[in-house]
Amino acid sequence: MTPPGLRPRILMVVCDPVAPSGLIGAAILDKGGFYDTILPAQGFASWSPLDYPGLPGTPPGTPPGPLADYDGLVILGGPMSANDETDYPWLRDLGALAKSFEASGKAVLGVCLGAQIMARAHGARVWHMGALEAGYVELQATDDGRRDALFAGLGSRLTPFQHHYEAFDLPSGGVNLLTGGLCEVQAFRLGRAAYGFQFHLEVTVDIVREWMRLFGESEFKDEPRLLTELDASFQTHMQAQRRLAREIFGRWVDLARQA
Repeated sequence: MTPPGLRPRILMVVCDPVAPSGLIGAAILDKGGFYDTILPAQGFASWSPLDYPGLPGTPPGTPPGPLADYDGLVILGGPMSANDETDYPWLRDLGALAKSFEASGKAVLGVCLGAQIMARAHGARVWHMGALEAGYVELQATDDGRRDALFAGLGSRLTPFQHHYEAFDLPSGGVNLLTGGLCEVQAFRLGRAAYGFQFHLEVTVDIVREWMRLFGESEFKDEPRLLTELDASFQTHMQAQRRLAREIFGRWVDLARQA
């Protein structure tokens, strides 16, 4: 488990090793916090590497386990769909876990698949767009977004990296913060500090290059610029995205510390 003196303490859920914490993990450490990592598909937890304990509070009806030890929860992305609960039953458990954190007033951050899991847990539709949204896409802050704790003062337009075939409707009780590209809802907030991002503000150059190595050939027909213009787009946007990520994730860590 996280050393007791380091706060905030974050539970980092890596849905697939291809989508690690990236700049989110860096922001937590930069703010003096720490995080435990759990990979439910692989049955691995950093604090118990030889004896997988399962997700906190699962199966349903069991005591919350170490839930109270954490100030926040991050659910990262992955190639599966949030609708694939038959093949990946832990997806449903993650939705329940996110709602438990929300109900406790703790900070939650879902990224791409993680946001879709959160939305689905609140009854929202998660659906295949019929197209790939990928690369750097300019988004617009809504009126609520411009007043939000994570986005206030950052301008009305942001250009984060995208990589997804699926999207979600705004969950019940959610506040739409960013819109644009192929999705009406690109970021939402539930309650005080539970956020879902459709985009990948956390990625580094190496993370995206690994995605292109694994998926680029199959995705080329849907978005050829991912391969032909990737390095040029990095040079145009990556430094600004890193600064934006440091600010937004830093603010989220501050919200987690207030839990």
